[in-house]
Amino acid sequence: MSTLPKLNATPKYELTIPSTQQTVKFRPYLVKEEKILLLAFESKDEKQSMEAMVETIDACIQDTIDTSKLTTFDVEYMFTQIRSKSVGEKSKVGLVCSECGETTPNEIDVSAVKVDIPDIDSKIQLTKDITIEMCYPSFQVFIDNFKTGISESDFSFMVIRNCISAVQTAEERIDMSDVPEQEIEEFIDSLDTNQFKLLSEFIKSMPTLEKEVEFTCEHCKHENKTTLRGIKDFFS
Repeated sequence: MSTLPKLNATPKYELTIPSTQQTVKFRPYLVKEEKILLLAFESKDEKQSMEAMVETIDACIQDTIDTSKLTTFDVEYMFTQIRSKSVGEKSKVGLVCSECGETTPNEIDVSAVKVDIPDIDSKIQLTKDITIEMCYPSFQVFIDNFKTGISESDFSFMVIRNCISAVQTAEERIDMSDVPEQEIEEFIDSLDTNQFKLLSEFIKSMPTLEKEVEFTCEHCKHENKTTLRGIKDFFS
């Protein structure tokens, strides 16, 4: 019995993980991964889509990494780079005119999209003796805590809870991975509004995919300048 021939080896590329600056090799995704992505995106299930993106990254990255520790902006950037080498570097998006509100189709070069990491202090001093060490939450946190219809306040609380990596007191450094979740929630509940605002400002600084785009509205000819932010803007 004849056997089917082996196809040519898939090409290899490199990308740099934004949060760690680790350079890793990757391959384009294959039909088997594209099937998973299409089913997830067609389902309109946001959690399923997020899981499919991570599954694709896991399959295509050729080096050893822990995908559960990747940040949101890591996953979005890595998936964008893998997609650009799999189905093409251009993505068709609809851009809304700021003058007339109509949509103009446009093509974006997703391979050129970057993530800028802000230079901010991850340590927040709450009192004279208490300092909080912050970190950006992993994408897995959003998957594990995803709930349809979650309120903005509950979502913010969830993110902040997962962004506190340690608490430094005058006597000791407390790693939050060793603290029960209930105790963490009680600690956050005890913050005053100004202290909570400091933590919220750190969350707002979280990097994202971003690209400034200029376009002419095909309806009213108004010259527009807009900024695409987050993976949804690049594949709308």
